[in-house]
Amino acid sequence: MSLAKLVFEWSKKYPNKTFLISEDKSLTYEQASKEISSIASNISPGSTVVHIMFNSIESILSYLAILWAGAKIVAVDPLTSAEDLKFILEDSNPDIVFTDSEIYEREKNVLKDYKTFVNIPRKNVYSPPYEYREDEVALIYYYAGIAGRTMQVLHSAKRMELNALSLYRATKLKEVRSILTVPIAHVLGNSVLGVTLEAGGSMYVMKKFDPQSTVSIIEKYSINYLSTVPMVYDSLNTVSGNLSSLELCVSTAAPLFPNTVNTFFNKYSKKIVQQYGFTEGFVLTFQPLEYADVISVGKPLPEVEIKLVKDDGKEAKIGEVGELWVKAPWLMLGYKDPNETAKVFSDGWLKTGDLMSMDEKGLLYFRGVKKRMLKYKGYPIFPRDLEEILKTHPSVIDAKVIGEDAGQLGQQPVAKVIVKEKRAGLEEELLNYVNSKVAFYKRLKKVYIVDKLE
Repeated sequence: MSLAKLVFEWSKKYPNKTFLISEDKSLTYEQASKEISSIASNISPGSTVVHIMFNSIESILSYLAILWAGAKIVAVDPLTSAEDLKFILEDSNPDIVFTDSEIYEREKNVLKDYKTFVNIPRKNVYSPPYEYREDEVALIYYYAGIAGRTMQVLHSAKRMELNALSLYRATKLKEVRSILTVPIAHVLGNSVLGVTLEAGGSMYVMKKFDPQSTVSIIEKYSINYLSTVPMVYDSLNTVSGNLSSLELCVSTAAPLFPNTVNTFFNKYSKKIVQQYGFTEGFVLTFQPLEYADVISVGKPLPEVEIKLVKDDGKEAKIGEVGELWVKAPWLMLGYKDPNETAKVFSDGWLKTGDLMSMDEKGLLYFRGVKKRMLKYKGYPIFPRDLEEILKTHPSVIDAKVIGEDAGQLGQQPVAKVIVKEKRAGLEEELLNYVNSKVAFYKRLKKVYIVDKLE
């Protein structure tokens, strides 16, 4: 089953139940089903559709329409720009691009060579959603976190839905009234949509996060499920309001600090739990509320097998740190490059590159990373991508990008660079050279010119 098939099923069972809500409109499952089918009439089964849109009801409808039609979604963060977007478009070679007016105006020089829909046409056509084959590609991400560079991560529709079902069961929520605060293009955004659909629930769609508006929306619509990044909780700690309707508050995608948890509890009397996942594996662990007194990423979901492997190849004992290896029925089909796929799998185990330990209760604790990836404001950054851009500058011989501590924001990228000839102003020139080509969160904060790379 696909997420689109869930909309179809709920539209028959509860046609008048509210599914999507935004500032200016709402849609029932029946209305959404008809809209999704009409958008899907523009799409051929098996085609490739780039989806780069800010969150809106239209964005969610078009995302689901790609699945309804039996095509492949290339899910692109709406902040992706310039060289990053150009690479994704050239690499995926889409049949269609779905975008919105704001992004089109920003990126029209890149998008002009592609069949791009800003106002997606509707046809008065209603047909059931496509039935994907079990291992047919339905979703493509470009954040290959384990491999440590930007390339295609391939997922099937069935595996997307299996993960959503497992996570929904883990939440122990019967009804779901969610709020989407992060881009649908992220694993987290996809999981919020998936949990909502598994429950036949409703989802408020925020275009751009604002803390005071979020508090007001939660109160007005009795939101009971908030799954977001730590920065959102930090922002909510700066405002006030009534969050009594929240039954489950989940944090993921970046480190969660005790100060965030304690301040949120003191202000709103709500505990925060964590889940853990990544692009190649969707969500893999969840922290039950009864263990919310510790900062843990929780326990593996019931269908997930894990082991922690030390550098010597032996499994870590209780309290010891090892690399997390996982097996799950919803892991990626693989990377586009089979050689890269082979590097991260070992006898069916996916080697995550994340370091963890486990306590006697079976709770997992994040202890760092082996892979070359930084997290800044919850966004993944691959040093290798930035290094490759630096090396295209005529003055650069070699470069290495590392992370500098940025407190609760995570790690900010800085570069050490060997150049052909040192000259005044070159550091700033290199900084601007890279930062003009990437999204805001990937921008280098400093460039150091050095004699050798350590």
